[in-house]
Amino acid sequence: MKRTLPGYLAIAASAALFIGCQTAPKDEGIIVEARDAVSRAESDPDISKYAPTELTRARQFLTNAEGAAKSKGARSPDAAHYAYLATQTARIAEQRAHEQVAMAHIKAGETERQKILVSARENETQRAQADAQQARAESQNARAETQSAQAQAAQAQAEAQRLAAQLENVQATQTDRGMVLTLGGDVLFDSGRASLKPGAQRSIEQIASFLEEHPDRRVQIEGFTDDQGTDDYNLELSQKRADAVAMAIIQRGIEAQRVQATGYGEQYPKASNNSAGSRQLNRRVEIVVGKDNQAIPARQPPVAP
Repeated sequence: MKRTLPGYLAIAASAALFIGCQTAPKDEGIIVEARDAVSRAESDPDISKYAPTELTRARQFLTNAEGAAKSKGARSPDAAHYAYLATQTARIAEQRAHEQVAMAHIKAGETERQKILVSARENETQRAQADAQQARAESQNARAETQSAQAQAAQAQAEAQRLAAQLENVQATQTDRGMVLTLGGDVLFDSGRASLKPGAQRSIEQIASFLEEHPDRRVQIEGFTDDQGTDDYNLELSQKRADAVAMAIIQRGIEAQRVQATGYGEQYPKASNNSAGSRQLNRRVEIVVGKDNQAIPARQPPVAP
């Protein structure tokens, strides 16, 4: 059959269109996966709330992937690289959001636990007040008041003794500021260092356990050194050591607002610094445990020699 020139042109145009449709770049699976991951992240309100930065980065990586696919082809290394980053970042955002949601649930449970503890303490206080009123009704003399004061002092001393028995390698003393726990600096740290020794973890665990049992107590961590080295160096070292102990306690679940840390350098020595033994006594960390729901009083200024 004889074909005219227009007929040949029409056939050529149809063939070109067919070939173009067959060779046009298509999205690879990894880009589709990236789109799905980012879309899931965008639809999760927890991610927008708790991981907005990661979500923004995932969107940007997806935009880069689609741009690379458009300019260099869906199978180009750049497109695959950015698509992978978009997928992984979206998954990281999901994981972080889920972790934050879990933490929120834990915090809500802890709040309820605190309410229960407060209610229990209020009931105990009410019972104690009722007992005191009954005692005053039975006896109005000064002897009853003296016995009550002695009982309170004995209870405080018994608590200090119980804590000292509970905590190994720790001296516990009852003072006006609260209960003072003294840990030898050489037990906690290597010479000139502010990183806790592995062997110090036992004492930290015991202190954190005590604070967990007494959620109404605050603690003041105070670091001290001997007189070896400059004043500035000793002050900085004592602060770092106090911070290290405070951070170790916080990492074990104690609220940060309950823990304060201060370094005093070579101030407030317990011994003369004239011998290795006396200097060892001055290298220490003291943990002041406050009384129930009360701020810990500040140290009095050191007495000039």
